[in-house]
Amino acid sequence: MLRPSFLVLSVACLLAGCERSAPPVPTVGPQAIEAALAAAEEYLARKDLPSAEAILRALIDKAPQESRAHEMMGRLLFLEALDTGAGGDQEAARPLLEAAYRHYRVAVEHSKEFDPKLTAGLNQSAGEIASMAGLPVAALEHFQRAGRLDTTNPKHPLYEAQMLMQAGRFHEAAKSLQRVLQLDPDEAFAHASLAAVALQANDPHKAIEHIEEARRIKPHTLALRVQEAKIRRLCDQPQRGLELLLGLADPTRAREAVSYEIAECYRKLGEPARAASAWEHRFRLYPQEWAAAVKAAEAHLEAGHPAEARLWYQEATRAAPDSQMRSLAESLEPLTE
Repeated sequence: MLRPSFLVLSVACLLAGCERSAPPVPTVGPQAIEAALAAAEEYLARKDLPSAEAILRALIDKAPQESRAHEMMGRLLFLEALDTGAGGDQEAARPLLEAAYRHYRVAVEHSKEFDPKLTAGLNQSAGEIASMAGLPVAALEHFQRAGRLDTTNPKHPLYEAQMLMQAGRFHEAAKSLQRVLQLDPDEAFAHASLAAVALQANDPHKAIEHIEEARRIKPHTLALRVQEAKIRRLCDQPQRGLELLLGLADPTRAREAVSYEIAECYRKLGEPARAASAWEHRFRLYPQEWAAAVKAAEAHLEAGHPAEARLWYQEATRAAPDSQMRSLAESLEPLTE
């Protein structure tokens, strides 16, 4: 097996030309392109992103219209963004996502010769990365184009519907979701999305009908359970919402979305002290989540329990990083007076 450094040099040689006497050429032949793509793919598989990036940048410089090179570079930058975000630096991840999307956009522009379904898949990927990069208009365009190119894949109109809902275009989203269900009647997240659309249309009966169908299809999916609890609360059935969540295991009940929904159901029932207990439970299991202690303090304050609120404020100040202390003090100003 060739050593990585030798492989990089070999590919660079193919791309640049190895004859010193040969004049420089602006393009490369099919053999060099295929060799470069294969080598870059091998490095990506090994998680050797720097070597893959070196090859892809050289290839894009020599063959700027090679769609597959841009797609692979977009994929590489997306992986770098994931690694950066996993380290907690979401702000540093955003430029990487934006750069990844730019390469996917070029890949789409130069994919005319591809099979329509392959181009649809490329648009789908471009849309997903555009959405993660905070570019919802571009994401919607890609999902719609993917749906036109491949009318058999329910994923495209499902993602289109999510973008339309984010834009407040609920009537159009409903039409996209109906297309999803025509292709796959058992797509649980289409039913869940229609439940959200029904809530916007002030139709609680239809909202409950759709979320129940979603949970019938995927009864063990936590996100759908939490969504049903939220819908029950918003439809004046907070006790039913609590029944869905209180029996969950302690670590699951301490997840932020679950804690939030339990607390809001208790608040809907006029029991802010019990809402505080939901946030206390989260903080006990995840003591680094100082915002949960803030929520507990706020709920105790709402319940008319200033002594308990002050105790949880103190817990929050001990757990919060210095950079958050000012906003923390402002949020709980009534306790510091």
